[in-house]
Amino acid sequence: MDIHDRRLVVLTPDLAREWLDPSTPKERAEQIVLHQGELSEVLEWFKVDTAVGYVRNKGPELIQPIRE
Repeated sequence: MDIHDRRLVVLTPDLAREWLDPSTPKERAEQIVLHQGELSEVLEWFKVDTAVGYVRNKGPELIQPIRE
């Protein structure tokens, strides 16, 4: 399993705890992320200002959608 393929996986709290548990077998962890997580398509995506990428910036304006 390559967890660094930058693919978003959304897990329920219970599945997240199970996935993070060191005693969870590798095969089960793979099953969780490949077959039980929500697909990223269920989320709404929009562009935001590049200022969101700087950790020193704070505030709700950072997540306001950019008008295209």
